[in-house]
Amino acid sequence: MRERTLLDYWIILYKRKIAVVLVTLISVITTAVLSLIIKPVYEAKAVFYVPESYLALSYMSSGAADTFARDRLLPSSKKEVAAPYVGLLKSTKIAEYIHQEYPRKKVEKLLRYDIDFELSNEYLLRIYSRDEDPALAANIANAYMKYLNLLLQEASLKNSGEDKDLLENQLIGIEKNLQDAQKDLKLFEEKNDIASVEEEIKNLTEQRVSFQTQLENTQVLIAENSKKMAGTIEQLKKEGSMIEENEFLLTNSSIEYLQQKLSDQAAQIAAASVELEKKHPDMMALRKQYKVTSNKLKREVQRLVSSQIKPSNTFYEQLRQNLVNLVVDQDKLKASMKGYTDTVYKINQRLHRLPSVKEGWTKLNDKIEQYKKIYERLNTDLQETEMQQARNIQFVVVVDYAKPPENPSFPLLWLNLIVALLFGLTAGIFYSFLTDYIEETSKIRKRKVIKELISGE
Repeated sequence: MRERTLLDYWIILYKRKIAVVLVTLISVITTAVLSLIIKPVYEAKAVFYVPESYLALSYMSSGAADTFARDRLLPSSKKEVAAPYVGLLKSTKIAEYIHQEYPRKKVEKLLRYDIDFELSNEYLLRIYSRDEDPALAANIANAYMKYLNLLLQEASLKNSGEDKDLLENQLIGIEKNLQDAQKDLKLFEEKNDIASVEEEIKNLTEQRVSFQTQLENTQVLIAENSKKMAGTIEQLKKEGSMIEENEFLLTNSSIEYLQQKLSDQAAQIAAASVELEKKHPDMMALRKQYKVTSNKLKREVQRLVSSQIKPSNTFYEQLRQNLVNLVVDQDKLKASMKGYTDTVYKINQRLHRLPSVKEGWTKLNDKIEQYKKIYERLNTDLQETEMQQARNIQFVVVVDYAKPPENPSFPLLWLNLIVALLFGLTAGIFYSFLTDYIEETSKIRKRKVIKELISGE
């Protein structure tokens, strides 16, 4: 058997041209019929990207106004950055969201057949949605972008919600600590009888200077009054020619008691004047008691002088009255001096004690200020968190929304016909060669059989 040439193959095809044409026609007609029978499927495409970084917008920070400037939001040029978003798009959760909104679309179909995702060379994410309804296909593609954005927002809000709960709990704790610290400071001030240490030191210093000045003035008045008393007594002795050798007595047990009482009351008045106003009820009561004691002392001295001096004319009576007044004034001055001395001593003691009080007061006040700053910062952070929660962040930047396609993506009649034509021609050619091969083989077998039969005879 000779080797076949290209011409032989052409002859085979030519001999069976009807079969080739027939197979090709059958393939094309069948494909056309099937393309017309099959319900068309439409494919919608949506394009978007997730920016590589977002502007950190703050509402409550000191430079909040500067953060409101607009910034460029560009997709990442690294494919590994976009990979997680493709994974989220393929997640069951988004498929369930889509199914809830469009019950016709089953989750299994969304996960396996009807949706494809692609990262383009321009680093943009593409969503391909296929369905027999073109509007539904477009809606599902757009819904994938919406629910991806929702998924990212939920993750962000979850962190914000946890931060808010934490801040609220911390605020409650700090507010309690602040109230306790303020209560401790108030108790400390009441215990040490102060309102403000600095103001207290200033007032006490001014009062000490004032009382020391009054004390010095009182000492001068006592010395002057003593001279007047001595002069009056000498004048009484000379004018009355009495008590020539004996001392002129100006005291007894009653007078000493009244003098001591007057001195104590003067000291109480001086001490109270450090903290109380003149019109304060306690201060007015002390002054009233002082006046009563002073009047009693005056009467007692007058009685004592009267018992020692028996005036015979008006001049004696005048001298006697002058002496009584001088004695009473002297007792008042001595009582005031004792009161001023005691008050200055108490002021000095308090001033010596104030540095340690100031240290304790400063520590408590610093603690309060620290809690206030922490409270203000936490409150600001809480307000910032609440405002961030209310902020509608769009993580997905849409480039092209999906629109209902006008033409189906499958089946494509022209493409199917071309494929059917090529397939029919290929099948017809294969059929021709196969038929020729079978015929040739059959001929060879027949010849062999005939030859064997002839040889056998």
